[in-house]
Amino acid sequence: MADGECALNSEALSSINKAIRKYGVSARGEIVATLSWMLFESGNWVYNINHFPGNIGQGTRTMMTWEYVAEYAKTLHPDAYAKALGSGDVSAANNSTKTDVIDLVLNNDDSFGSGFWYLTTKAASFHGNANSLRDGNKADFQKYVEDGIVTTWTTEREDVWTMVNSAIVF
Repeated sequence: MADGECALNSEALSSINKAIRKYGVSARGEIVATLSWMLFESGNWVYNINHFPGNIGQGTRTMMTWEYVAEYAKTLHPDAYAKALGSGDVSAANNSTKTDVIDLVLNNDDSFGSGFWYLTTKAASFHGNANSLRDGNKADFQKYVEDGIVTTWTTEREDVWTMVNSAIVF
């Protein structure tokens, strides 16, 4: 386990509920998709930063890449972000700067909120769309993984989605 990164479901629950309200995500399919993504990427809430292969600046419970982490941190903590990054270019940030910026969003509320922020801002065509992330629709989740999150669909992701889908009751 990663020191100080592991969270219990009971610790995650409050932050997840806050994020659902904050970002206006109410559709069960969207919530299941976001929780499945975060649960998979964080290794069941064990990791909050990337350890494998160890990309500095990559993290939150979604394991967003540095560019998204920087944008998320800038959105939530503009003053602290500006202090950490200065006038520098995100793409030219050194590892120390990346660490300073990601530290802004590793608290539970921000980290567990990252997937909901991403859904509503970076993959907005999947949010509130009657034809996307429909309740209980695995094919919709696969499309979100491949075209919204832009990563590879695997049976392991499918297994996590199946577990979350069967556990979340509205």
